[in-house]
Amino acid sequence: MEKYEDIRQTSEAAYRFLQEFDPEKYADGRYDLEDGVYVNISTYTTKYRKESLYEAHKRYTDIQLMIRGSEIIGVEPADVMHACPCVTPYDEEKDLELYANNLDGVDHVIRDGEYVILPPEAAHMPGVCDGGPATVRKMVIKVPV
Repeated sequence: MEKYEDIRQTSEAAYRFLQEFDPEKYADGRYDLEDGVYVNISTYTTKYRKESLYEAHKRYTDIQLMIRGSEIIGVEPADVMHACPCVTPYDEEKDLELYANNLDGVDHVIRDGEYVILPPEAAHMPGVCDGGPATVRKMVIKVPV
């Protein structure tokens, strides 16, 4: 399978962006693509699982791609998280709700160039350190559903 082919099936705009992406040419920030797709690039320090929360979205699929570094992204079905304590109720403008960490779910480790596609039915806990806290650079492509 061609690199990013599953991303192409999710969003042609995201696929084209990734085909031409050069991390040296893009500063951290937001980049708007066509069809309502946008990209957030950020540099931050990962944290321990006990300090993290699950997040869920209703209007966007996330494509989270590690540019530099590694982190763990916990994934749990959104309907399971809806049974957990809600820390921040759904904010329609931000398309975000936050849930207490239930310490369950499936962990995905992403390293340089690796990614995970997270549709709205997949609540996720990004930014968890793989070992100890470390500085990473990552992009999150937001694709409207």
